[in-house]
This record gives sequence, structure tokens and C-alpha cells, in this order.
Amino acid sequence: MQPDTRNIRIDPTPRRADGEYMAHARISTNGADGSETDVFVSGDLAGFDRRDEAVAFAAKWARDWLEVRFG
Repeated sequence: MQPDTRNIRIDPTPRRADGEYMAHARISTNGADGSETDVFVSGDLAGFDRRDEAVAFAAKWARDWLEVRFG
């Protein structure tokens, strides 16, 4: 079943590990019952010295991932 892409949310909040920010993305939407449902959760994508760079990288990665899968 394909998720409702009208309500897709991207959470690009990085995690801190070994002195750097690890970019990763959580892509979610609302399920039929209104509860939040994960569409995809990436693993660690890349490490960055700056938080804003990690956020930007993960957000772009997630948008590209969505484009490939849902157009």
C-alpha cells in the first residue's frame, strides 16, 4: 500500500556521535487511523562537523528518496 504523500513529514534531526553530527532522516506520514506511521528511516548517511550541514544533507537526501519512489 502506497502512503498518503500529501502529509509526508521529514525529520532530518542529526545525532551526535564521536564529535560529529551524523545525518539521517525519518520520513513519516499519518496512517489511516490518524497515527504517525514511518514511511522510511535511513541509517547514518554521513558525518559533518556542523549541525546545519547535517540537517541540510539529510533533508535533501529524503526529498530525493521521495522523488525516486513517488514522483
